[in-house]
Amino acid sequence: MSQKFRCPNSQEQALLDQVQVRLLEPDELPKANQLLDQHHYLKSVKPVGERLYYVATDAQGLWLAILLFSAAAKHLKHRDRWIGWTAAQRPRRLSLVTNNTRFVLLPDPTVPNLGTKVLKRVLERLSADWQARYGHPVLIVETFVDPEQFCGTVYTTNGWDELGTTDGWGRHARDYYVKHDKPKRLFVRELCPNARRSLQAEHLKPELAAVEAQVPPRPT
Repeated sequence: MSQKFRCPNSQEQALLDQVQVRLLEPDELPKANQLLDQHHYLKSVKPVGERLYYVATDAQGLWLAILLFSAAAKHLKHRDRWIGWTAAQRPRRLSLVTNNTRFVLLPDPTVPNLGTKVLKRVLERLSADWQARYGHPVLIVETFVDPEQFCGTVYTTNGWDELGTTDGWGRHARDYYVKHDKPKRLFVRELCPNARRSLQAEHLKPELAAVEAQVPPRPT
């Protein structure tokens, strides 16, 4: 669980001011997975579909945090109600939503507010990075927080909305979910103004329409 709040000292504040975030290089993935296995309670994961890994560093390049964004959950009743899209729209537009699948702060150094700063800087570039890598942006980001492990403060501080709890299913493959009976708290955030309005519109904006065009039509 989160520790009691304290303000960073001058040295820690200097580190916060110099935090950098960047996309992980392909040859760094083994190191990232090793650190996730060591320091994340869920360990590393083999993400499905489109994904981006980030690493946060200090000014000297020391790794401070690792983040993974990958495919959004296929069905989330609270999220789907919050977005306001229809059951037919959801599978065609789901790739415009991403899930913050992993986020770990490495244990040395331990600095107050580091998680908040790192997440803020990643969110500022996430949609543009997705556009550059996959040819389309992401409009909404979601994540799950285990209430037995964390308080979710890093998300609420960055303007995420808590929608409720999940039904206790976990993804084990692209289209395969397993019941684990450990509901998670669901947090969501728009990455651009009117993101939900775009996703619930009858027709997507031209710059987003290619996403739907790539989805095979459902059998009738």
